[in-house]
Parts: sequence; C-alpha cells; structure tokens
Amino acid sequence: MSNEYGQRCPAAKSLEILGERWTLLIVRDLLPGARKFQELEASLGAPPGILSQRLKLLEENGVITRRLYSQHPPRAEYALTDRGQDVRTVIRALSIWGAKHLHTERVFVHEACDHPIEIAYRCAQCDQNLALEEIAFRTEKPPIKTPLVKR
Repeated sequence: MSNEYGQRCPAAKSLEILGERWTLLIVRDLLPGARKFQELEASLGAPPGILSQRLKLLEENGVITRRLYSQHPPRAEYALTDRGQDVRTVIRALSIWGAKHLHTERVFVHEACDHPIEIAYRCAQCDQNLALEEIAFRTEKPPIKTPLVKR
C-alpha cells in the first residue's frame, strides 16, 4: 500500500507514509482528539477498506495509536501520537497554500489584525525566523559505531 520511493530525501520518506490522499485527511480529523472508526468513516466519506488500510499504516509508523473500547464486537478509537501531532504543521501548510491559491472558503488568519498568515521557517535553537537564503540542506553524518570487541 505505501509507496516505496527508494530515496533518502526527507520529503520522499515522509510521502511513503503520508502521501496517500486519505492519510492526511485522517490526521486532520484526529487533530482535535481521538475518534472512533465510524466517526472517521462518516466525516471523511472514505471507503471502509481504504480507511482501515490507512489507519493500519499510520499505526505501524507510530503516527496514531489504537485503543479498543469494546471487545465484543471489537471497536476501536484512534488518537495521534506526538509524532502524529507534528503532522499538524503539514496540514496547516497545505491549508494555507490552498487558501492562497485555490480560493477556498476558509483561511488561517491572525486574530489581532484579521489578515491571512504565511508559513515561516524558524530555527529551533535560537527561535528566529529565517529567510530562504539562510537555510541549507545537508546530509547528516551517520553516528559513529564502536566496533564490537571480541573477548
């Protein structure tokens, strides 16, 4: 079901998990809190088989957790993990892009001045917004592995 792109790029690796249409919509619907399968099915209009597959993929990749609230018949509710909560930024970025370029009914605005907001890059260390030319993409060095010593 997931697309294996065979690339080391973070975007391609993310798309292997999040790149299917229904997947991001499931995450969007889970952002306010846990939801039951039936609630997700009704709000999304997704076919049950596809919804089940996407939920399983998200669970296998640590994006959501599943908790049974009924044993007979088995019924589950789903909630985002911390990893899943981090997808909020992706959902917001898509929403902001869509509002700007696709003229949708909704838009994210700054409450103080009621103007649309934009996505910004921010350094996690010094908490400063960055211009695009201040950002570099580099390959992380793999951790140094200590060789095993035979005794």
